[in-house]
Amino acid sequence: MICVKVKDILYTAIVAGRMSDKDWDNRESKAITMTADFDTVDALFPDGTAWSIVNEETAPVVDEEGNPVLDDAGNPTTATQQTEFDNSAFSIRGDLTVHVDGTCTVKMGKPTDLEDAYENLYGGAE
Repeated sequence: MICVKVKDILYTAIVAGRMSDKDWDNRESKAITMTADFDTVDALFPDGTAWSIVNEETAPVVDEEGNPVLDDAGNPTTATQQTEFDNSAFSIRGDLTVHVDGTCTVKMGKPTDLEDAYENLYGGAE
């Protein structure tokens, strides 16, 4: 299961990435689709949001020698494992689209080289 994590809370989502988003100044972007209303997604993903993608999957439990750990009935046991990928670099908020199926998609993008150059030259908002 794929989730996004914002402020230590997991939300089930579908995430699609683009290395060069032709619809958004050719910046690298991620589109996050969640079952939620506009206000919820809008509040979760303002500019500057620190967020991550979390992959949660079930894996067999093994002992030190790599052998499966069995339960009392002799069945292999499993445990949920999470792998987290920091996506805080995708901190620029793009379009937020509401779909008729009850989902919303928000785009989060990285700064372009030109935006980085302006940031270095003039500094950020204070």
